[in-house]
Amino acid sequence: MPRSPVVPPFGFDVNITKAPVDITFDKTSIGSKRGESSSYSILFSIVAFGDASVYAAAREGNITTVNQIDCDLLNILGLYTRYTTVVYGE
Repeated sequence: MPRSPVVPPFGFDVNITKAPVDITFDKTSIGSKRGESSSYSILFSIVAFGDASVYAAAREGNITTVNQIDCDLLNILGLYTRYTTVVYGE
């Protein structure tokens, strides 16, 4: 289950949640580059794969200095879940 200042409900529902991971985002510049990485689970995590790490997202966006991190969760009845880490920086 993802942990951040905003913890979305998790269960047998359809849920689309986007939230910042850091509570000091109002004091941070976003940066000109963006990268994202995702992990997936199917059938209540019987099958899970992917890499939603900050490192993978920064590498995908060619970012060397991370300024801001957001998360994006999509859950469809527990049958399909996608967790995406989005990073911004330079």
